[in-house]
Amino acid sequence: MKVYEKIYDYYIKQMNEGALNKGDRMPSLRETEQLLSVSRTSVETAYLQLSADGYIYSVEKVGYFVTGLSATMKDRVQEKEIENIKKDTAKIRYDLATIGEDKQVSCLPLWTRYMKSALRQEERLLSYSDNQGEEDLRAEIAKYVRKKRNIICSADDVVIGAGFQSLLTILIALNPTDKTISFPTREFSDGAKTFEMAGYQVNYRDKNSALIYVTPSYMTKWGQVMTMKRRRELIDHAFTNDHLIIEDDYQNEFVFSTTPTPSLYAMTGGERVAFLGSFSSVLLPSVRISYIILPKDTKNQYQDIKKYFNQTTSKAEQIALAQFLRDGHLNRHIKKIRKLQEEKRELALSELSKHFSSEQLLFGDSGMEIALNLKGKNLADTLLKKGIKVNTISSTEDGETLLLSFSRIPMEDIPAAVKALYS
Repeated sequence: MKVYEKIYDYYIKQMNEGALNKGDRMPSLRETEQLLSVSRTSVETAYLQLSADGYIYSVEKVGYFVTGLSATMKDRVQEKEIENIKKDTAKIRYDLATIGEDKQVSCLPLWTRYMKSALRQEERLLSYSDNQGEEDLRAEIAKYVRKKRNIICSADDVVIGAGFQSLLTILIALNPTDKTISFPTREFSDGAKTFEMAGYQVNYRDKNSALIYVTPSYMTKWGQVMTMKRRRELIDHAFTNDHLIIEDDYQNEFVFSTTPTPSLYAMTGGERVAFLGSFSSVLLPSVRISYIILPKDTKNQYQDIKKYFNQTTSKAEQIALAQFLRDGHLNRHIKKIRKLQEEKRELALSELSKHFSSEQLLFGDSGMEIALNLKGKNLADTLLKKGIKVNTISSTEDGETLLLSFSRIPMEDIPAAVKALYS
């Protein structure tokens, strides 16, 4: 057992036995160092882990204090949360609304091992992360996009963040002139709000906007992919009018058509295009690591403002992901997901076609979502009462369009789920 783990266990025991209670001030780092005859580095690491796990919290220039959440209490809280979740989901027989990862191909056990390994890198964890993101992760991302998307870039072109919103604020700082941006639909509310709060005029499907946000591999909720003709037209338009394209590469790993879908960034060599990528949909939804590959002519400009943008992503997760990529696990994991998703997608379409006409079904070449046009009102609520959870994406006087996701439902449940939906 590591020294810092012994310190961690020592204070957990003190809390469980009532020696340290809610609001009590923890011994200072120096006091613990002398009390337990250990190094200051080990004490700092133990305190950081106690803080990360919710047992203590820090007050700047004062010290650490006990939160009152003992290990026993924490277990009870977690049990209560699990119990509530079970109650909420007990009535749902078929969840066709939630987009996520199928447990059958989950990499959580493997990812846990890499996280534990990252947490043992004491020296790295005792310093702040680089504002741009850990260099070894940025280098691995540059290799990854070159192999997968034919994008030629270096670690210096990559900026890491927790989710897209923090990365979009960097683009805002790099484009201070014409404050207009266009989004494909109003579904992009988070991104739209980010620009709106920065004083931008937010438009939808407006090619005259200075910034044009697109998702070429997932243009609609049911996975339509942008054609090559449209990609070339968009690039020509951006160059002619000196506009910037923000390319959100969402779902590209799960495009099932045989036609190649080159990225806009690769097609332009990085000119007039910013490339957004994320590991949430290919690794684990809870791993909030995203990245942006900056347009080629903004690298130096970014270095001038870099100090004003603190890193928002967990350093431990960055360390773990860099090694995960280096060892080739992500590529193998994506292959497993693709294989399973392709089989589930074919089965879902086959089962739906038995009960619904081709005019009622909308689907593209990417993702696990299929839209279904039906007559009626409040269909999602009606189905929920029957134990079937779906999402409604549009409604008219004649009926509604439901969005069905088959990403999390087990394959063996798909025929029964579709039959129940039809009934």
